[in-house]
Amino acid sequence: MSLWKFGNFEKEIDFTDADFLDALDAAKANMAEELKKVPKVGKNSDIIRAQVQCYRTFFDTLFGAGAGEAIFEGKTSLEVCLRAASSLVAFEDNESQRIDSQYSKYYVKNHGNREQRRRYNKGRKQG
Repeated sequence: MSLWKFGNFEKEIDFTDADFLDALDAAKANMAEELKKVPKVGKNSDIIRAQVQCYRTFFDTLFGAGAGEAIFEGKTSLEVCLRAASSLVAFEDNESQRIDSQYSKYYVKNHGNREQRRRYNKGRKQG
């Protein structure tokens, strides 16, 4: 478990916790549904508000009610939303690498299905 920070928002995240991963999947599904509601035409400000609401829904689903508001500090800026999402993705990538390296001694080389072997071998090939 590690601490993800964005602005004044902090949350302990455990990417090995099945409940958290379920919440992450639910947040992604909810965001996909919200994205369908974003207007394609109209005032730019209305489109941006709808997009920001998608990100609020994502973070509220993932971390609980009010998380989106806390992360964005009351702003309705799409730039802040994109930076928060990028920060979370980068955090997840770093945590995945940390977890993979921590448990790599338990991996059996070239074992598993084709996708698992590709993931295991990714980055290990000599250039």
